[in-house]
Amino acid sequence: MKVVTADEMRKIDTRATKELGILGVVLMENAGRCVVTETERRYGCLEGKRLCIVSGKGNNGGDGFVVARHATNRGAAVSVFIVGEKDDIKGDARINLEILLRSGIPVSELRDKKELRELRRILSTCNIVIDALLGTGLSSSVKGLHKEVIDAINSSAKPVVSVDIPSGISSDTGEILGNAVVADMTVTAGLPKRGLLLYPGAKNAGVVKIADIGIPKSFLNNDSIKTNLITLEQVKKMIPRREPDVHKGSIGHLLVIAGSVGKTGAACMTAMASLRVGTGLVTLASPASVNDILETKLTEIMTLPLPETDDQTISPYALEEIERILPKMSTIAIGPGLSMNRETLSFIRDVVGESTVPVIIDADGVNAFAGNLEALKGLRSKVVFTPHPGEMARLLGITAKEVQRNRIEVVQSFATAHRVHIALKGARTVISDPGGNVYINPTGNPGMATGGTGDILTGMIAGFVAQGMELLSSIILGVYLHGLAGDMAAMEYTEMGLIATDLIEKIPEAIKVVRGKD
Repeated sequence: MKVVTADEMRKIDTRATKELGILGVVLMENAGRCVVTETERRYGCLEGKRLCIVSGKGNNGGDGFVVARHATNRGAAVSVFIVGEKDDIKGDARINLEILLRSGIPVSELRDKKELRELRRILSTCNIVIDALLGTGLSSSVKGLHKEVIDAINSSAKPVVSVDIPSGISSDTGEILGNAVVADMTVTAGLPKRGLLLYPGAKNAGVVKIADIGIPKSFLNNDSIKTNLITLEQVKKMIPRREPDVHKGSIGHLLVIAGSVGKTGAACMTAMASLRVGTGLVTLASPASVNDILETKLTEIMTLPLPETDDQTISPYALEEIERILPKMSTIAIGPGLSMNRETLSFIRDVVGESTVPVIIDADGVNAFAGNLEALKGLRSKVVFTPHPGEMARLLGITAKEVQRNRIEVVQSFATAHRVHIALKGARTVISDPGGNVYINPTGNPGMATGGTGDILTGMIAGFVAQGMELLSSIILGVYLHGLAGDMAAMEYTEMGLIATDLIEKIPEAIKVVRGKD
């Protein structure tokens, strides 16, 4: 499913009007009616209920006027407040305001403290609040009366339905612009907006419903829109199927280069996760001094002890051993638990530079390229980076806060500039391919914010690639299943009680759920 910026959605609306003759007032009518329908589905029949509709002066407010009319027709007692003056309302919103006024539905102007007190009084007596105040066009911080109105809505403790996007949320980034409505449900027109999926906006949006306002699917599935939401239907088609005569040598041999003293857990989790997604053979290469520990911990994994530095991390001299076994490998996963030793970081860059098979780079593997991005030029293999925001920030020489503020643009620009794939981990992991196509993952939960979950993701993605899956599909499938396994683990162990290895045990169950009965 496509995910749009405010400008992209505006262009779709304009195209529908110019090419098909669908008037803006018709789209507004459809949007408002959908809000009423979704409100009844969630809260029951509106007959006898009291609704407070808070509208702005733009098209979002116009949607609110349509909601008021349809809710009244369904038996609700409706109070409408316009933050501003009626005379300032223009265009399609004006048409719907005039219809509302001719229908005898009272509309109050809210311009000062006295009228704000009246809004608070109505909010205290209503059953449901409809937020149609600011919409997707907001680009500056909410201040003054608008800020006070949002405070009044949030302090009312009543269920809130936002029209298109909670007022105060940036439609493009999910940033809270000064102050924002906290909705229980958001009904958005046509396509989901980025700000409904990216945090912190996603938290304010509540349950998101997509309203079909009559725009043709061919307009909504435009290839010029680069951002997408990963769906169950999409990943279901990606699960690999095994032929009856398959054998371990035909479904991939993954080389995991990971671990050091004190960090053998990262190496083990990466390797085991790759087996859980179906990889035929896995070899774990680590410093020689930890090999005995790994052989004790792991039963199904082959190990390869490598020359090490004085700090007991992998030495650059290990490159010769890697080059010797590389022809037998389908894919390399490198980075988890390798340390920040300078010699080891140099070894990582050398391995990536020499590899002729796809390389999945995580953790200290990502750190190895901070300040050394020129090493990504002229690579012979395809590369996937799987950083968390801090590692992404180090790669780019910016702060983690800057990364989080612009997650989509950050991964998109890095992937296209360096011709790599990237999965920026975190709440709503964001993926980009070298062509700038972006995918937002909906699965996962706060319980996954614990050491080791990222190592598991690396193993899952690498495991799918090793089996011969296309690179982008491997990333999308790995990220989705990783989050789903985390959701299943959280249901059993709670978010607070979840640990990384719980995810590994839930991977087969997640695959079963996605695959379904067929």
